[in-house]
Amino acid sequence: MDRAVIVGTFEFIGFSLCKHLLEQGCEIDGIHFNKDKEDALINEKRLAIGRNANFYEKNYSSWINSKREIIKNDAIFIDIYDLYIKNELASLREKELIEEFLLKNLSEFKDQQVKIAFLLPIQWLKDISRTHSRLEDVIEILRENNISVSCFYMPVIYGPWQPKEFSFHQALANGKRVRINEREWIHDAIFIEDLICFLSDCADKPLGESCLLMSSVTGHWQKCAEYLSLAYNENWHTPDLAKGKVIEKAIVCSVKFSEGLEKQRSHILSIESPDGL
Repeated sequence: MDRAVIVGTFEFIGFSLCKHLLEQGCEIDGIHFNKDKEDALINEKRLAIGRNANFYEKNYSSWINSKREIIKNDAIFIDIYDLYIKNELASLREKELIEEFLLKNLSEFKDQQVKIAFLLPIQWLKDISRTHSRLEDVIEILRENNISVSCFYMPVIYGPWQPKEFSFHQALANGKRVRINEREWIHDAIFIEDLICFLSDCADKPLGESCLLMSSVTGHWQKCAEYLSLAYNENWHTPDLAKGKVIEKAIVCSVKFSEGLEKQRSHILSIESPDGL
């Protein structure tokens, strides 16, 4: 893959994917969601990228309302996962994304053989989560127009750059007063580096599948929670999901869960202003 567009380039998954692809020599259009106030973490991420001639940061408002050049074989990643976890879905401006980008460029997507991947929380498979979104309908329209579209539904992702909304981050950052976010999926977990390698490999292949991503390690979230001495209800059951035609795909864990958590701890300590995470 020579080029990618990452919508949500400074979000957790979007940034990790951006950094990985830049290291592979890929050219990136990084679309940064508008926020009322930029925190210290955004600047840390800019510093982590550094001066890279292959990275073009663009403001989401300007990008969504501009005439964009659709380039042949582009891979477009839309990171919705982070916005859901942080309860910031309004930043996506879904109506504008759908009408001004996805629907307006149907013919260009097809002609230029563009691949689109939606990065979504696993909860999106629950009917209750679909009711607030038109994206499911638009995904069907894209597929009906023979455009390559994939949806990746993900459990808890952990590792360096994990947001403060996650219980693992809270436990690693201060070790006290951990609050498990009601939006956090506590039934499985995947280490960020393993997820990014999977997504990077997918970008070089024909897309078109909807995949529920799961860890190759049974009880991965619970093992992490016990390592961090998190209190959780062992009787919590996995909610029923409207899986439909979604394919379950196991992501092979490359490191022991404790090593992944210690990598995350080391990263937190390396940030000059941990309160900004």
